[in-house]
Amino acid sequence: MAENQLHINSNEDIAIFAKHCVFMRSIYRHSRILFEESTEEDKACMSRTAPIFFGDLNKMFVEYIILQVCKITDPAKDLRKNDNHTIAFLLQHYDFSADDPMKQILEELDAQLQAFRGKLLPARNKLISHSDRDAILAGKALGGASQSEWNQFWLNLQEVICIIYKKVFGECFYINSVAMLSDAHKLLNALKSQ
Repeated sequence: MAENQLHINSNEDIAIFAKHCVFMRSIYRHSRILFEESTEEDKACMSRTAPIFFGDLNKMFVEYIILQVCKITDPAKDLRKNDNHTIAFLLQHYDFSADDPMKQILEELDAQLQAFRGKLLPARNKLISHSDRDAILAGKALGGASQSEWNQFWLNLQEVICIIYKKVFGECFYINSVAMLSDAHKLLNALKSQ
């Protein structure tokens, strides 16, 4: 009972979770800047400088972000009944029962986050966390989501964190507004100046 009570009263859970989400967002921004928002000239510079490295880096970023999104949207407990530091865990351990409208907003946001997770889960389960032979031999892309879906994911995640953070600390924490999430553009500038 005392161990469970520790979790329930711990302000550290939301602070650590929020920081982790900022890190996830940072990795996501590195990937976007280098491989999606970069110009053709930037891509040519990366290809001339280290094509294998940048190709591998792109794949690592994609896999890492998918894995992290699935991890934070995992159930509150794993199969062995260990606590997972996830959105579900936070929603179970920070009580919003006295605030029905806020509780409903959190439930709706969680449902949207779970729907997004559902799009990524096949890639996580068959290609990232495991090496499913049939999926590998089929060679089909798994886990795709549009840019607008990714944008909505980050907004939904930010809102969940903001609501819980405000309940605990009295102020919002905006993961999408943290300054200097990425300096990957400096790498592209350095490559161009060679």
